[in-house]
Amino acid sequence: MNKQKLSELWDKLWEGIRTLHKRGFFHIIAGSTLAKIAGFVSVFFLPRFLSKADYGLLTYVENIRNYVMLFNGIGITNATLRFCAQQGSDEEKKGYFVASLKIGIFADVFLIVLTTAAFLVIPFPYEGARFQLVISSCLPILYFLFTDIQLLLRATFQNQRYSVYNFTYSFLLMIFQIVFAVLWGVTGVMIGKYLSMALCVLMGYLLIRDLPMMKVKAIKLDWHEIKTIIRFGIVMLTASATSTVMSYNETFIVGQLLKDEELLAEYRVAANILSISLFLLEALLVFILPYFIQHIKDKQWIWENYKKLFVINGTVMTLFHLGLFIFAKLYLFIFAGPEYMGAVSLVRMFLVASWIQAVFRGISGNILAVTGEEKFNLKINIVFVVVHAVIDVAAVKTLGIYGAAIALIVVYFLSGLIMNIHLRNICKKQIGEMNHDEK
Repeated sequence: MNKQKLSELWDKLWEGIRTLHKRGFFHIIAGSTLAKIAGFVSVFFLPRFLSKADYGLLTYVENIRNYVMLFNGIGITNATLRFCAQQGSDEEKKGYFVASLKIGIFADVFLIVLTTAAFLVIPFPYEGARFQLVISSCLPILYFLFTDIQLLLRATFQNQRYSVYNFTYSFLLMIFQIVFAVLWGVTGVMIGKYLSMALCVLMGYLLIRDLPMMKVKAIKLDWHEIKTIIRFGIVMLTASATSTVMSYNETFIVGQLLKDEELLAEYRVAANILSISLFLLEALLVFILPYFIQHIKDKQWIWENYKKLFVINGTVMTLFHLGLFIFAKLYLFIFAGPEYMGAVSLVRMFLVASWIQAVFRGISGNILAVTGEEKFNLKINIVFVVVHAVIDVAAVKTLGIYGAAIALIVVYFLSGLIMNIHLRNICKKQIGEMNHDEK
C-alpha cells in the first residue's frame, strides 16, 4: 500500500512538472535566474569599479531617480497585464495595448519636463548629484516602453520570448554599465543605462510584431474604457509606489541623518541582498498572476490555489534564505570586497525582512492587487508607508543603519499579516455565499 501511494505521488509530481513545463514555467525561472545573475554582476560588482565616494554618489542619485520612476507612465503598464491577460478578442487586446502606449508616453513627457526643471533648481547635499540627475532625466520613457512590451509578452503567455527579453535587458545593462563605469565613472553608468534600454525597446518591437493581436486592427477604446484603465493604472501605481517607497525612504533617511557617503555605501551594499533573495518570488509572480487574473471572479479557485502556493513558496523561500544567511560573509567578500565585511550583521537582518516579504507579503499583496482588491491594497500600503517612516527615523537615530533593517522587519510583518487575513476573508465570504445559494 505504501509503495502504491508513493507511486501515485511520484506520478502526480511528474504530471505537475510536465504541466509547468508545457505552460512555460521553467522558461520564466531560467530567464529570470539568468537575468538576475546578470543584474547581480552589474549591481554588486560596481563597487569594485567605482571609488567608495562615487558609489555613494551613485546610490544617492539612483535613489532619487527611483522616486521619479515610481510615477513612470502613471502605472498604465499594469493595465496591459490586467486587460490583455483577460479573455477577449485580439482586436480588444491590441486596443488596450495601443491605448497604454499613448497614455504612458504622454505622461512620461510631462514627467521628464517637470523633473528636469526641479533638478535644475533644487539644492543637493552631494557634489555632482545635479548633473547626474539631469542627464538621466529621459530614462523613464525608455523604461516605460521596455516594461509595457515585457508585460504584453507575459499577458499573452509568450513565456519563452518574455524570458529571452528579460535576460537580454539585464545582460546588456550589466555589460554597458561596467564597461562605461570603468571609462567615465558615474556618468558612464548612466550612458550604459541609456544604451541597454534603447536596444531592448528595439528588440521588444521585433518580438511582438508577429503576435496574432498585432496583425489585426485595434479597437479604439471609448472614453469610459480609457478612464477605467487610467484609474486602474493610477491605483496600481500608487499601491506599488507606497509599497516600494519604503526601501527608498530608508536609503534617503540613512543618507540625510547620517550624512556619510561611505556609511551610505555600506548600507546600500547590505540592502542589495534584498534583490538577490526575491528573484524567485518575482519569477513566481510573473508566472502565476495572469492565471489569477483569468479567475478574478472565482474566489474559491483563488483561495485553494493560494494555500498551495503559500506552502510551496514558504518551503522554498525558507531554505533559500537560510542558505544566504549562512553564507553572508562569502556574499560580501565576493560581491563587495573586504572593505565591506563589517556589514555582515546588517545583511542578515535584511534577510529576515526579505523572508517575511517573500513568504507573508509578496504573493498575497499581488494577488489582492490584480483580482479586484487594488483599493484595499492601496490603503494598507499608504498606512504602512507612514508607519514605516516614523519607525525608521526613530530607529536610525537610535541604532544607526541597523535601525533601518529593524523598521523594515516590523512593517513587512504587520502589513503581510493584514493582507493574508483580508484575502482569506473575501474568499471565504464568496465561498460561503455560493454554498448558501446551493442550499
